[in-house]
Amino acid sequence: MKRVYICIGIFVLIIGISVYSLYVIKKSNDELYYRIDEIISLHQIGDREVTAQKVEGLEEFWKGYYVKISFVATSSTLDDISYSVAKLAPLLKEDSDEFVSECQSIKYWAYLVYSNQLPYFYSVL
Repeated sequence: MKRVYICIGIFVLIIGISVYSLYVIKKSNDELYYRIDEIISLHQIGDREVTAQKVEGLEEFWKGYYVKISFVATSSTLDDISYSVAKLAPLLKEDSDEFVSECQSIKYWAYLVYSNQLPYFYSVL
């Protein structure tokens, strides 16, 4: 009977860790989305100086995000986001039309990180 209780305890622990990791990813993604939306709106207004500061803040936020999420997500997806974040400052300096699309691609990659961690029946079996 002790084995059954131990197995149930391990199962509950695994579920708890999984739910907590989803919560951390969701919370981090929400913060990332907020920052990117703020950068896009500032860019559309034309306030380049404040936008550049927000891009620097996003780069700093990304470093922490990468550390937290790298425990549960694949590194190739996170590397793609890192490349996009690194391109934002040069695109802003050049006043490139690709700036907003790069911001949108960061949001999309972050969404993929979250959606790949959701437990689907076919991925469990």
